[in-house]
Amino acid sequence: MNLNLQKINIRETLVSQLSFFDEQLKLFLDQYLPPTEDVRIKRERKNTRAFIERYMFKLEQHLNSHTTGEDVPCPDFVFLGSTVTLQYVDTRQVISYTLCMPEDSDPSSHCMSIVSPLGFQLLMATKGSQVTIVTPGRIAEVNVVDIQMASPF
Repeated sequence: MNLNLQKINIRETLVSQLSFFDEQLKLFLDQYLPPTEDVRIKRERKNTRAFIERYMFKLEQHLNSHTTGEDVPCPDFVFLGSTVTLQYVDTRQVISYTLCMPEDSDPSSHCMSIVSPLGFQLLMATKGSQVTIVTPGRIAEVNVVDIQMASPF
């Protein structure tokens, strides 16, 4: 893949995500955490909104740190559309996941939704950091080894 095309795609990808969440955040939340009177779901919805807003701020910071004429490098944090390579601390197993929208999720091919427990905990993790992943039935420490733009092919 042409590196310039890859860098252009990163800028376009990040701007597209900002536009989507700016315009569609309420609909996104309504679809995956429908409004209800249940206090737990209300709290989760509020926390998810705040989390997505922090994600948007982080995207804006990354884009603003590069002038319009400059190529935008791949962020050093996990983002929607990135492939993150992890190494489990206890087993030393290395595995990669691609973060995607819920409708594109396919755990058998390691495409994880950003609203899944794994995706939610990895979103915004930085390269070189250690993250505690809590999923049903398992708590694991992982090192974020690499972050790259997912291949569109």
